Amino acid sequence: MSGLWRHGDFLKLWGGETISQFGAQITVLALPLTAIITLRATPEQLGVLTAMQFAPVLLITLFAGVWLDGHRKRPALTVANLGRAALLGLIPLLYLADLLSMPLLYAIAFLTGLLTAVFDVAYVVYLPSLVPKDQLVPANARLEATYSIASIGGPGVGGLLVQWLSAPISIVANAVTYLVAALSVAAIRHREPPPAPPADRPSTWAEIKEGVASTLRDARLRPLLLGSAWFNLFEQVILTLYLLYGVRELHLSTSLLGVILGIGSVGALAGSIVADRAGRVLGVGRALIWSMIVSAAALGLVPAATGSPLVAGAVMTAGLFVYGLALAVFNVHSLSLRGVLVPPELLGRVTATYRFFVFGTIPLGGLLGGALGGMLGVRTAMAAAVAVLVAGSVAFAFSRIRSADEVFGTKEASCSVD
Repeated sequence: MSGLWRHGDFLKLWGGETISQFGAQITVLALPLTAIITLRATPEQLGVLTAMQFAPVLLITLFAGVWLDGHRKRPALTVANLGRAALLGLIPLLYLADLLSMPLLYAIAFLTGLLTAVFDVAYVVYLPSLVPKDQLVPANARLEATYSIASIGGPGVGGLLVQWLSAPISIVANAVTYLVAALSVAAIRHREPPPAPPADRPSTWAEIKEGVASTLRDARLRPLLLGSAWFNLFEQVILTLYLLYGVRELHLSTSLLGVILGIGSVGALAGSIVADRAGRVLGVGRALIWSMIVSAAALGLVPAATGSPLVAGAVMTAGLFVYGLALAVFNVHSLSLRGVLVPPELLGRVTATYRFFVFGTIPLGGLLGGALGGMLGVRTAMAAAVAVLVAGSVAFAFSRIRSADEVFGTKEASCSVD
Protein backbone atom coordinates (compact mmCIF):
# COMPACT_ATOMS: atom_id res chain seq x y z
CA MET A 1 0.00 0.00 0.00
CA SER A 2 1.09 3.56 -0.65
CA GLY A 3 2.52 5.54 2.23
CA LEU A 4 -0.35 7.99 1.88
CA TRP A 5 -2.90 5.28 2.59
CA ARG A 6 -1.10 4.65 5.89
CA HIS A 7 -0.79 8.37 6.68
CA GLY A 8 -3.60 8.85 9.20
CA ASP A 9 -3.44 12.62 9.39
CA PHE A 10 -3.45 13.02 5.61
CA LEU A 11 -6.47 10.72 5.47
CA LYS A 12 -8.29 12.95 7.96
CA LEU A 13 -7.49 16.04 5.91
CA TRP A 14 -8.40 14.28 2.69
CA GLY A 15 -11.59 12.80 4.14
CA GLY A 16 -12.83 16.11 5.51
CA GLU A 17 -12.09 17.87 2.24
CA THR A 18 -13.86 15.12 0.28
CA ILE A 19 -17.04 15.60 2.31
CA SER A 20 -16.94 19.40 2.20
CA GLN A 21 -16.19 19.45 -1.53
CA PHE A 22 -19.22 17.24 -2.13
CA GLY A 23 -21.37 19.77 -0.30
CA ALA A 24 -19.67 22.68 -2.06
CA GLN A 25 -20.55 21.19 -5.44
CA ILE A 26 -24.21 21.19 -4.42
CA THR A 27 -23.89 24.90 -3.70
CA VAL A 28 -22.08 25.52 -7.00
CA LEU A 29 -25.38 24.55 -8.64
CA ALA A 30 -27.85 25.67 -5.96
CA LEU A 31 -26.52 29.19 -5.29
CA PRO A 32 -26.83 30.52 -8.86
CA LEU A 33 -30.11 28.64 -9.28
CA THR A 34 -31.38 30.40 -6.15
CA ALA A 35 -30.68 33.65 -7.99
CA ILE A 36 -32.00 32.44 -11.39
CA ILE A 37 -35.17 30.61 -10.29
CA THR A 38 -36.09 31.98 -6.87
CA LEU A 39 -35.02 35.61 -7.28
CA ARG A 40 -35.32 35.88 -11.12
CA ALA A 41 -31.82 37.32 -11.54
CA THR A 42 -30.66 39.01 -14.76
CA PRO A 43 -27.30 38.19 -16.45
CA GLU A 44 -25.85 41.33 -14.89
CA GLN A 45 -26.99 40.27 -11.40
CA LEU A 46 -25.45 36.83 -11.92
CA GLY A 47 -22.21 38.56 -12.81
CA VAL A 48 -22.33 40.57 -9.58
CA LEU A 49 -23.05 37.40 -7.58
CA THR A 50 -20.00 35.71 -9.09
CA ALA A 51 -17.92 38.80 -8.36
CA MET A 52 -19.05 38.81 -4.72
CA GLN A 53 -17.98 35.18 -4.32
CA PHE A 54 -14.46 35.79 -5.60
CA ALA A 55 -13.77 39.46 -4.81
CA PRO A 56 -12.28 38.51 -1.40
CA VAL A 57 -9.40 36.90 -3.30
CA LEU A 58 -8.32 40.41 -4.31
CA LEU A 59 -8.95 41.92 -0.88
CA ILE A 60 -7.46 39.45 1.58
CA THR A 61 -5.33 36.80 -0.13
CA LEU A 62 -1.96 38.60 0.03
CA PHE A 63 -2.49 39.49 3.69
CA ALA A 64 -3.65 35.94 4.43
CA GLY A 65 -0.43 34.57 2.94
CA VAL A 66 1.70 36.80 5.18
CA TRP A 67 -0.40 36.00 8.25
CA LEU A 68 -0.27 32.26 7.58
CA ASP A 69 3.52 32.30 7.17
CA GLY A 70 3.67 33.54 10.79
CA HIS A 71 0.93 31.33 12.27
CA ARG A 72 -0.15 27.71 12.34
CA LYS A 73 -2.43 26.74 9.49
CA ARG A 74 -4.64 24.04 10.99
CA PRO A 75 -6.66 26.38 13.29
CA ALA A 76 -7.32 28.64 10.28
CA LEU A 77 -8.72 25.65 8.36
CA THR A 78 -11.04 24.74 11.23
CA VAL A 79 -12.36 28.28 11.82
CA ALA A 80 -12.93 28.85 8.09
CA ASN A 81 -15.03 25.69 7.82
CA LEU A 82 -17.12 26.62 10.87
CA GLY A 83 -17.72 30.13 9.56
CA ARG A 84 -18.77 28.92 6.13
CA ALA A 85 -21.21 26.48 7.71
CA ALA A 86 -22.86 29.28 9.69
CA LEU A 87 -23.10 31.68 6.72
CA LEU A 88 -24.55 29.17 4.27
CA GLY A 89 -27.04 28.04 6.90
CA LEU A 90 -28.52 31.55 6.79
CA ILE A 91 -29.74 31.15 3.20
CA PRO A 92 -32.47 28.55 3.86
CA LEU A 93 -33.47 30.40 7.05
CA LEU A 94 -33.89 33.70 5.18
CA TYR A 95 -35.81 31.93 2.43
CA LEU A 96 -38.24 30.31 4.88
CA ALA A 97 -38.76 33.70 6.54
CA ASP A 98 -39.44 35.25 3.12
CA LEU A 99 -36.53 37.66 3.64
CA LEU A 100 -34.10 36.42 1.00
CA SER A 101 -33.06 39.00 -1.59
CA MET A 102 -30.23 39.56 -4.06
CA PRO A 103 -28.43 42.06 -1.76
CA LEU A 104 -28.47 39.53 1.09
CA LEU A 105 -27.32 36.79 -1.28
CA TYR A 106 -24.46 39.08 -2.37
CA ALA A 107 -23.47 39.66 1.27
CA ILE A 108 -23.48 35.96 2.19
CA ALA A 109 -21.56 35.07 -0.97
CA PHE A 110 -18.96 37.74 -0.16
CA LEU A 111 -18.43 36.68 3.46
CA THR A 112 -18.29 33.00 2.52
CA GLY A 113 -15.78 33.87 -0.20
CA LEU A 114 -13.69 35.73 2.39
CA LEU A 115 -13.37 32.59 4.50
CA THR A 116 -12.78 30.44 1.43
CA ALA A 117 -9.94 32.72 0.32
CA VAL A 118 -8.19 32.18 3.67
CA PHE A 119 -8.97 28.45 3.68
CA ASP A 120 -7.60 27.87 0.17
CA VAL A 121 -4.25 29.50 0.93
CA ALA A 122 -3.95 27.70 4.27
CA TYR A 123 -4.81 24.37 2.67
CA VAL A 124 -2.14 24.63 -0.04
CA VAL A 125 0.50 25.82 2.46
CA TYR A 126 -0.39 23.21 5.09
CA LEU A 127 -0.06 20.18 2.81
CA PRO A 128 3.76 20.31 2.25
CA SER A 129 4.27 20.32 6.03
CA LEU A 130 1.96 17.32 6.43
CA VAL A 131 3.30 14.91 3.79
CA PRO A 132 6.87 14.14 2.62
CA LYS A 133 8.15 15.98 -0.45
CA ASP A 134 8.36 12.79 -2.53
CA GLN A 135 4.63 12.22 -1.98
CA LEU A 136 3.48 15.77 -2.73
CA VAL A 137 2.44 15.01 -6.32
CA PRO A 138 0.41 11.90 -5.32
CA ALA A 139 -1.15 13.88 -2.46
CA ASN A 140 -2.15 16.71 -4.81
CA ALA A 141 -3.45 14.15 -7.30
CA ARG A 142 -5.66 12.60 -4.60
CA LEU A 143 -6.98 16.01 -3.59
CA GLU A 144 -7.70 16.81 -7.24
CA ALA A 145 -9.45 13.43 -7.48
CA THR A 146 -11.51 14.44 -4.44
CA TYR A 147 -12.69 17.55 -6.23
CA SER A 148 -13.44 15.48 -9.31
CA ILE A 149 -15.41 12.83 -7.43
CA ALA A 150 -17.36 15.54 -5.62
CA SER A 151 -18.03 17.20 -8.96
CA ILE A 152 -19.46 13.94 -10.28
CA GLY A 153 -21.92 13.27 -7.48
CA GLY A 154 -22.49 16.72 -6.04
CA PRO A 155 -24.24 18.45 -8.97
CA GLY A 156 -26.49 15.45 -9.61
CA VAL A 157 -27.60 15.35 -6.00
CA GLY A 158 -27.83 19.13 -6.02
CA GLY A 159 -30.07 19.12 -9.07
CA LEU A 160 -32.42 16.63 -7.45
CA LEU A 161 -32.43 18.56 -4.16
CA VAL A 162 -33.22 21.79 -5.98
CA GLN A 163 -36.09 20.09 -7.80
CA TRP A 164 -37.45 18.43 -4.63
CA LEU A 165 -36.75 21.04 -1.95
CA SER A 166 -36.01 24.31 -3.84
CA ALA A 167 -32.59 25.83 -4.45
CA PRO A 168 -32.24 27.75 -1.15
CA ILE A 169 -33.17 24.78 1.07
CA SER A 170 -30.70 22.46 -0.68
CA ILE A 171 -27.78 24.66 0.43
CA VAL A 172 -28.21 23.39 4.01
CA ALA A 173 -26.44 20.20 2.86
CA ASN A 174 -23.25 22.18 2.23
CA ALA A 175 -23.46 23.81 5.67
CA VAL A 176 -23.54 20.36 7.28
CA THR A 177 -20.54 19.12 5.26
CA TYR A 178 -18.46 22.11 6.38
CA LEU A 179 -19.19 21.20 10.00
CA VAL A 180 -18.00 17.64 9.37
CA ALA A 181 -14.84 18.93 7.66
CA ALA A 182 -14.08 21.21 10.62
CA LEU A 183 -14.23 18.24 13.01
CA SER A 184 -12.02 16.18 10.70
CA VAL A 185 -9.31 18.85 10.54
CA ALA A 186 -9.49 19.37 14.31
CA ALA A 187 -8.76 15.66 14.80
CA ILE A 188 -5.36 15.84 13.03
CA ARG A 189 -2.54 15.08 15.49
CA HIS A 190 0.40 16.25 13.37
CA ARG A 191 2.41 19.12 14.91
CA GLU A 192 3.20 21.90 12.47
CA PRO A 193 6.74 23.32 12.42
CA PRO A 194 6.76 26.54 14.45
CA PRO A 195 6.71 29.75 12.40
CA ALA A 196 9.50 32.29 12.63
CA PRO A 197 9.31 34.43 15.78
CA PRO A 198 7.58 37.80 15.21
CA ALA A 199 10.76 39.73 16.07
CA ASP A 200 12.60 38.06 13.18
CA ARG A 201 9.95 38.92 10.58
CA PRO A 202 9.81 42.09 8.44
CA SER A 203 6.73 44.28 8.01
CA THR A 204 3.57 42.98 6.35
CA TRP A 205 4.07 45.08 3.22
CA ALA A 206 7.70 44.00 2.96
CA GLU A 207 6.62 40.36 3.16
CA ILE A 208 3.92 40.89 0.52
CA LYS A 209 6.50 42.56 -1.72
CA GLU A 210 8.89 39.65 -1.22
CA GLY A 211 6.18 37.12 -2.15
CA VAL A 212 5.22 39.03 -5.31
CA ALA A 213 8.87 39.51 -6.32
CA SER A 214 9.71 35.83 -5.74
CA THR A 215 6.80 34.80 -7.97
CA LEU A 216 7.37 37.24 -10.81
CA ARG A 217 11.15 36.86 -11.12
CA ASP A 218 11.01 33.09 -11.61
CA ALA A 219 11.01 32.24 -15.31
CA ARG A 220 8.57 29.34 -14.78
CA LEU A 221 6.27 30.76 -12.11
CA ARG A 222 5.74 34.00 -14.05
CA PRO A 223 4.17 32.46 -17.20
CA LEU A 224 2.27 29.98 -15.05
CA LEU A 225 0.74 32.89 -13.14
CA LEU A 226 -0.02 35.04 -16.20
CA GLY A 227 -1.40 32.16 -18.28
CA SER A 228 -3.60 30.92 -15.45
CA ALA A 229 -4.92 34.42 -14.71
CA TRP A 230 -5.84 34.93 -18.39
CA PHE A 231 -7.51 31.51 -18.50
CA ASN A 232 -9.57 32.14 -15.35
CA LEU A 233 -10.71 35.56 -16.58
CA PHE A 234 -12.38 34.27 -19.74
CA GLU A 235 -13.27 30.83 -18.40
CA GLN A 236 -15.39 32.62 -15.81
CA VAL A 237 -17.38 34.39 -18.53
CA ILE A 238 -18.56 30.94 -19.62
CA LEU A 239 -19.06 29.56 -16.10
CA THR A 240 -21.12 32.60 -15.12
CA LEU A 241 -23.54 32.19 -18.03
CA TYR A 242 -23.85 28.48 -18.79
CA LEU A 243 -26.51 27.71 -16.15
CA LEU A 244 -28.58 30.67 -17.34
CA TYR A 245 -28.11 29.37 -20.89
CA GLY A 246 -29.21 25.89 -19.90
CA VAL A 247 -32.30 26.99 -17.95
CA ARG A 248 -33.65 29.82 -20.13
CA GLU A 249 -32.44 29.05 -23.67
CA LEU A 250 -32.07 25.25 -23.75
CA HIS A 251 -34.94 24.72 -21.27
CA LEU A 252 -33.09 22.01 -19.35
CA SER A 253 -34.47 20.91 -15.98
CA THR A 254 -32.38 21.44 -12.85
CA SER A 255 -32.05 17.69 -12.34
CA LEU A 256 -30.79 17.24 -15.92
CA LEU A 257 -28.32 20.10 -15.48
CA GLY A 258 -27.02 18.39 -12.36
CA VAL A 259 -26.61 15.10 -14.20
CA ILE A 260 -24.82 16.86 -17.10
CA LEU A 261 -22.39 18.52 -14.72
CA GLY A 262 -21.85 15.27 -12.84
CA ILE A 263 -21.13 13.22 -15.96
CA GLY A 264 -18.94 15.97 -17.34
CA SER A 265 -16.94 15.92 -14.12
CA VAL A 266 -15.98 12.30 -14.71
CA GLY A 267 -13.43 13.87 -17.03
CA ALA A 268 -11.83 15.70 -14.10
CA LEU A 269 -11.55 12.42 -12.20
CA ALA A 270 -9.94 10.80 -15.24
CA GLY A 271 -7.56 13.73 -15.50
CA SER A 272 -6.45 13.40 -11.88
CA ILE A 273 -5.79 9.69 -12.49
CA VAL A 274 -3.72 10.18 -15.66
CA ALA A 275 -1.92 13.36 -14.50
CA ASP A 276 1.05 11.46 -13.09
CA ARG A 277 1.55 9.46 -16.29
CA ALA A 278 1.02 12.53 -18.47
CA GLY A 279 3.82 14.30 -16.61
CA ARG A 280 6.18 11.36 -17.03
CA VAL A 281 5.41 10.85 -20.72
CA LEU A 282 5.20 14.47 -21.86
CA GLY A 283 7.21 16.21 -19.18
CA VAL A 284 5.69 18.72 -16.80
CA GLY A 285 6.09 21.68 -19.17
CA ARG A 286 4.35 20.07 -22.14
CA ALA A 287 1.70 18.54 -19.88
CA LEU A 288 0.86 22.04 -18.64
CA ILE A 289 0.81 23.48 -22.17
CA TRP A 290 -1.33 20.83 -23.82
CA SER A 291 -3.75 20.54 -20.92
CA MET A 292 -4.46 24.29 -21.07
CA ILE A 293 -4.99 24.28 -24.86
CA VAL A 294 -7.28 21.24 -24.82
CA SER A 295 -9.29 22.58 -21.86
CA ALA A 296 -9.85 25.93 -23.58
CA ALA A 297 -10.91 24.36 -26.88
CA ALA A 298 -13.29 21.91 -25.19
CA LEU A 299 -15.28 24.77 -23.64
CA GLY A 300 -16.30 25.71 -27.17
CA LEU A 301 -18.85 22.90 -27.08
CA VAL A 302 -20.84 24.69 -24.36
CA PRO A 303 -22.15 27.55 -26.57
CA ALA A 304 -22.35 25.06 -29.46
CA ALA A 305 -24.99 23.04 -27.58
CA THR A 306 -28.41 23.41 -29.17
CA GLY A 307 -31.44 21.38 -30.29
CA SER A 308 -33.49 19.03 -28.12
CA PRO A 309 -32.59 18.69 -24.43
CA LEU A 310 -31.05 15.27 -25.16
CA VAL A 311 -28.82 16.53 -27.98
CA ALA A 312 -27.89 19.78 -26.27
CA GLY A 313 -27.16 17.94 -23.04
CA ALA A 314 -24.93 15.42 -24.83
CA VAL A 315 -22.89 18.17 -26.52
CA MET A 316 -22.52 20.13 -23.29
CA THR A 317 -21.52 16.98 -21.40
CA ALA A 318 -18.83 16.13 -23.97
CA GLY A 319 -17.36 19.60 -23.72
CA LEU A 320 -17.33 19.61 -19.92
CA PHE A 321 -15.83 16.10 -19.84
CA VAL A 322 -12.79 17.02 -21.93
CA TYR A 323 -12.47 20.40 -20.25
CA GLY A 324 -12.45 18.78 -16.79
CA LEU A 325 -9.96 16.09 -17.81
CA ALA A 326 -7.43 18.56 -19.19
CA LEU A 327 -7.91 21.07 -16.38
CA ALA A 328 -7.27 18.41 -13.72
CA VAL A 329 -3.95 17.51 -15.38
CA PHE A 330 -3.02 21.20 -15.41
CA ASN A 331 -3.97 21.75 -11.76
CA VAL A 332 -2.04 18.76 -10.43
CA HIS A 333 1.19 19.83 -12.14
CA SER A 334 0.71 23.51 -11.37
CA LEU A 335 0.38 22.80 -7.64
CA SER A 336 3.27 20.35 -7.64
CA LEU A 337 5.59 22.66 -9.59
CA ARG A 338 4.99 25.48 -7.11
CA GLY A 339 5.47 23.11 -4.18
CA VAL A 340 8.91 22.09 -5.48
CA LEU A 341 10.10 25.50 -6.73
CA VAL A 342 9.23 27.58 -3.67
CA PRO A 343 11.11 27.36 -0.33
CA PRO A 344 8.84 26.45 2.62
CA GLU A 345 9.38 29.81 4.33
CA LEU A 346 8.04 31.62 1.23
CA LEU A 347 5.31 29.18 0.24
CA GLY A 348 2.48 31.03 2.00
CA ARG A 349 3.33 34.36 0.39
CA VAL A 350 3.96 32.89 -3.07
CA THR A 351 0.74 30.87 -2.87
CA ALA A 352 -1.13 34.02 -1.84
CA THR A 353 0.46 36.00 -4.68
CA TYR A 354 -0.48 33.30 -7.16
CA ARG A 355 -4.04 33.14 -5.93
CA PHE A 356 -4.32 36.94 -5.80
CA PHE A 357 -3.54 37.30 -9.50
CA VAL A 358 -4.98 34.02 -10.81
CA PHE A 359 -8.20 33.91 -8.79
CA GLY A 360 -8.46 37.68 -8.65
CA THR A 361 -9.46 37.65 -12.31
CA ILE A 362 -12.52 35.49 -11.52
CA PRO A 363 -14.71 38.32 -10.13
CA LEU A 364 -13.69 40.41 -13.12
CA GLY A 365 -14.67 37.52 -15.39
CA GLY A 366 -18.03 37.27 -13.63
CA LEU A 367 -18.75 40.96 -14.15
CA LEU A 368 -17.53 40.74 -17.75
CA GLY A 369 -19.70 37.69 -18.39
CA GLY A 370 -22.78 39.41 -16.99
CA ALA A 371 -22.14 42.54 -19.05
CA LEU A 372 -21.42 40.65 -22.28
CA GLY A 373 -24.40 38.34 -21.73
CA GLY A 374 -26.67 41.37 -21.38
CA MET A 375 -25.23 43.16 -24.42
CA LEU A 376 -24.49 40.34 -26.88
CA GLY A 377 -26.71 37.53 -25.67
CA VAL A 378 -25.57 34.55 -23.62
CA ARG A 379 -24.49 32.25 -26.48
CA THR A 380 -22.49 34.93 -28.34
CA ALA A 381 -20.76 36.07 -25.15
CA MET A 382 -19.64 32.51 -24.35
CA ALA A 383 -18.41 31.91 -27.93
CA ALA A 384 -16.32 35.09 -27.84
CA ALA A 385 -14.79 34.05 -24.52
CA VAL A 386 -13.80 30.66 -25.96
CA ALA A 387 -11.99 32.33 -28.88
CA VAL A 388 -9.96 34.52 -26.52
CA LEU A 389 -9.21 31.53 -24.26
CA VAL A 390 -7.76 29.49 -27.10
CA ALA A 391 -5.61 32.42 -28.27
CA GLY A 392 -4.20 32.89 -24.75
CA SER A 393 -3.49 29.17 -24.40
CA VAL A 394 -1.49 29.12 -27.62
CA ALA A 395 0.55 32.10 -26.38
CA PHE A 396 1.21 30.18 -23.13
CA ALA A 397 2.79 27.40 -25.19
CA PHE A 398 5.64 29.70 -26.28
CA SER A 399 6.60 30.74 -22.73
CA ARG A 400 9.43 29.47 -20.51
CA ILE A 401 7.03 27.00 -18.92
CA ARG A 402 8.49 24.50 -21.39
CA SER A 403 11.60 24.35 -19.17
CA ALA A 404 9.64 23.21 -16.11
CA ASP A 405 11.15 19.70 -16.40
CA GLU A 406 14.51 21.08 -15.26
CA VAL A 407 13.08 21.49 -11.75
CA PHE A 408 12.63 17.73 -11.44
CA GLY A 409 15.88 16.75 -13.14
CA THR A 410 14.50 14.60 -15.97
CA LYS A 411 11.20 14.13 -17.72
CA GLU A 412 10.78 10.68 -16.24
CA ALA A 413 11.41 12.00 -12.73
CA SER A 414 8.98 14.87 -13.09
CA CYS A 415 6.23 13.12 -11.15
CA SER A 416 6.73 10.51 -8.48
CA VAL A 417 5.00 7.17 -8.97
CA ASP A 418 2.90 6.14 -6.03
